[in-house]
Amino acid sequence: MKRFTLFLSVFAVVFFIMTGVDAGIEDCGKDEVGDGAKPLKEVNKEDPGKQNDYDKVQEEDERPGVAYLTFIKGKTPKPNKCGLNPSNDEASWTGWGGPLNCDNCTIGEGPPTRNKIVIGGIYFVRGIGTHGMATIEYDLTGAGPYVKFEAWVGMSDEKDPAECGHGGTSDFMFKINGKQVHKTDILKGTDNGKQVPAEHVEFDIPANAKKLEIVIGDGGDGVGCDHSALGDAKLLTRQSLAVKPVSKLPTKWGVLKNSY
Repeated sequence: MKRFTLFLSVFAVVFFIMTGVDAGIEDCGKDEVGDGAKPLKEVNKEDPGKQNDYDKVQEEDERPGVAYLTFIKGKTPKPNKCGLNPSNDEASWTGWGGPLNCDNCTIGEGPPTRNKIVIGGIYFVRGIGTHGMATIEYDLTGAGPYVKFEAWVGMSDEKDPAECGHGGTSDFMFKINGKQVHKTDILKGTDNGKQVPAEHVEFDIPANAKKLEIVIGDGGDGVGCDHSALGDAKLLTRQSLAVKPVSKLPTKWGVLKNSY
């Protein structure tokens, strides 16, 4: 009987992972990237001189208990299957190019031209994109409890290197209950002709956490090309951490392609 119960428990976990019923991009509704979006192209080797090509993919995290950060189709303070929406005024979520009108896309050149999220040659299936300067706040009290935050941050490849010479600059600050827990250096799209990789950010969330605040700066040189993006930005619970992710790191496109 104990073996049968254990089998059922393992089967339930596997079923949740395979079906992705706890959350999924399909729950975020229609894709709103628009007809004017810059082409997204998978290649064997990413070229820093070309915009929005990629050779790695960060797939969606389908573990139970994962809450993705969203702008539009999620809910607050309790996330729905798409994810968790900000709790502060939407006018603070972006500098130019607002109002934001889609999840899992970058700021583009305004509502008609949102793009898929590519940072440093990595295509992120899930994430949020905005235009620095921006402040985005998330209420952490409606669900969870959340124990960890993870994201990959940087400048959207839709601007580098042709525009502003380096694809824009931004810095990313993260606060819990008003206290800074992480701050990146100034990140560029490209540097001396080389692609600047997405920076992996992760930190623990304390038990008393009420608010996550993300403050995106202009990098000190104005906001002309600052198409800032957070790839695979998510909140994790103990439930999700109890299950090993299928892949924590981006997968080379060639490997992913040949696996189908």
